[in-house]
Amino acid sequence: MLVTPRTFLPTRLRGVAAGTAAAALAITLVPGAAAAQESTRADGQVAVRLKVATQPAVEVAVPPRAWPTAVVEGQGVAVDGNDLVEVVRDGRKVSGSRKRVQYGDTVRLVAVEKTRKTKTARVRAGVVEVPTTKLAPGRRKVVRPGKAGMRRIVAVRTLHNGEPATYRVVSRKIVRKPQARRVLVGRQPWSVPGTDGLNWGALAGCESGGNPRAVNAAGYYGLYQFNVATWRSVGGSGMPHHASAGEQTYRAKKLYASRGRSPWPTCGRLL
Repeated sequence: MLVTPRTFLPTRLRGVAAGTAAAALAITLVPGAAAAQESTRADGQVAVRLKVATQPAVEVAVPPRAWPTAVVEGQGVAVDGNDLVEVVRDGRKVSGSRKRVQYGDTVRLVAVEKTRKTKTARVRAGVVEVPTTKLAPGRRKVVRPGKAGMRRIVAVRTLHNGEPATYRVVSRKIVRKPQARRVLVGRQPWSVPGTDGLNWGALAGCESGGNPRAVNAAGYYGLYQFNVATWRSVGGSGMPHHASAGEQTYRAKKLYASRGRSPWPTCGRLL
């Protein structure tokens, strides 16, 4: 359960300081006080050390095999569902049924506070670049400004005895989607002098079945089955089959302008 910071914690600790001090005094004032140093007192109780949060440890008398939470609450200290109640025996923490207290154990209460914090963070707006022949090559024009989005982040901060222990993000949610900036980028026209009257559709159909994403295991890609070296020789970047069909045709036209039909020895006759 998450709670707000426990402003009552100091009161709790003052109460346990008084309660545990009284319990410790009772050990030394009851008849047969010397028995308090033995494993079992004359009244059947056993002595254990109790340390609550940052308070000094005190010795208290408790029923044998009591559960540690009962030991703490028996001294007037409230234990909530977040707190940790530990038993240290012979220098080691024990668990399960072994947590039932024995003579000489140390029962330790770690006061745990959990607070839920919510904050917002900006989500960066991306950029969408749109090639266009309406601008000079290389020129850019913003046609829609970007707008950052907003993300809501919920985290839980945990304190142990007032000291930071953990900080855990439990949810992230986009509450306002970012709007990408849209930019027109000038490029060279797809047209290449002396190539527009050729039958590029027939060439593409022969080379790749008209599939701009075609991949040949021998290392040829796209509509016109470029290899990577040839693709880059005509100004292409990345992989040929990742480019648009229009760009692939433009690069094929540039290749034709410099080498004719020779790059397509089988299908070039269809141009």
